Amino acid sequence: MSKTLRLCIAFSIIPQILIINLLAKNRTWVEQNYSEWLYPKISSILRLFYGWIPFSAGDLLYSTAFGFGLWWGFKNLKQFFKTPIQSILNLLCVVSVLYFVFHLFWGLNYYRLPLYKKQGINPIYTTEQLLRTTEHIIKNSNLIHLKLVHNSSAVVNTTYTFDELAVLSFKGFNNSVFEYDNSSQKYSLLSTPLAYMGFSGYLNPFTNEAQVNRHHPKNSMPLTLAHEQAHQIGYAAENEANFIGFLVCANHSNDYFKYSGYSFALRYCLSEVFKRDKEAYKSLKERINPGILIDFEKRSAKWAQYNNPLEPFFKSIYSHFLKANAQDKGIESYSYVVGLIVGHFEAQL
Repeated sequence: MSKTLRLCIAFSIIPQILIINLLAKNRTWVEQNYSEWLYPKISSILRLFYGWIPFSAGDLLYSTAFGFGLWWGFKNLKQFFKTPIQSILNLLCVVSVLYFVFHLFWGLNYYRLPLYKKQGINPIYTTEQLLRTTEHIIKNSNLIHLKLVHNSSAVVNTTYTFDELAVLSFKGFNNSVFEYDNSSQKYSLLSTPLAYMGFSGYLNPFTNEAQVNRHHPKNSMPLTLAHEQAHQIGYAAENEANFIGFLVCANHSNDYFKYSGYSFALRYCLSEVFKRDKEAYKSLKERINPGILIDFEKRSAKWAQYNNPLEPFFKSIYSHFLKANAQDKGIESYSYVVGLIVGHFEAQL
């Protein structure tokens, strides 16, 4: 590659950044021309290309790139100090290409119109509305729980395999208002590192594979699958992916998916009630079937075994990544799903 071409590629990152900042202020254009037109075509092709592979091609790609990067770094360490400008130029070329591909394949979805505007949902809610919604969710959670186990103190368990859950989740999307094709959900090859980093799954933006941590508790895995599938269809914001995951599960024909969706919403709403009114929280908690509360404790214990001093560091990095991509609240944006859930039910109750 000639030096002139490398210079062009390396410094193309400057106009790229300017264009992204411009598009961030024109969300309607991004929604209509990228999220609703170009992106569905790109993502569908990626899932068709990688979806048939029985393992995570994206994880393999990441691992290979990481290993190659270490090898290249050690091999060229001396050369870097001899010709630092050329080495920085080469590195900038790589960063520029990755920046372009990331935004073309997925990243521009961070700048689409907010889902609450498209769905006509008011995400601002009062404590009274929160309590009313939480009571409704408790009622439905208890009914679904009893339908599955016939004992208020029993814990819901499942014999479904991951592949069966993935198929059911795909069917759930087909029966929803959200379009989805060419299914591509896989266990992550990096599940153990992800568990220690505190993540239950992620979307690979370069292969459009939905990665799920194999250590994930089975009772909440349907929601995680639906969450990552929401990312696959172009909803980048974490609270929006959570909300779509909830809708797909709560409206699923399978009661196990319904339980996963409602128990997910219950945890988030209860957490918000606790912040606002501790007495109301205590009263509401007493109405929940004991088996559901035991399930919550088991899920927490499952993840607690992976707690480590570095987890906050990894989550801080991801939080800064989200903030750099138009999610001002960073990792806290996950919990903003409560506003969408309350707004959704307030329109129905």
